[in-house]
Amino acid sequence: MVQDRKSSTRSGHSKLLELRSQRQADATNPSEWTQAGLAHKVGASVRSVKAWEAGDTLPRLFYRRRLAKALGVSVSDLGF
Repeated sequence: MVQDRKSSTRSGHSKLLELRSQRQADATNPSEWTQAGLAHKVGASVRSVKAWEAGDTLPRLFYRRRLAKALGVSVSDLGF
């Protein structure tokens, strides 16, 4: 589910965290955009989503595509 280690972005958090937080702020049902909610949407574990957001690991291409689709962005917009 996870690929290799990656350091956090310059701002100290990942683009994925930023995108998910924005969706959560804009949502009529913010609980859909928790880490658990996103994990469910993409078929990953909450532990994986936490690691991706922390910049500790990179999601495999399979999950990058699912994340992009769930968040409504391109794969390159994820910042991985």
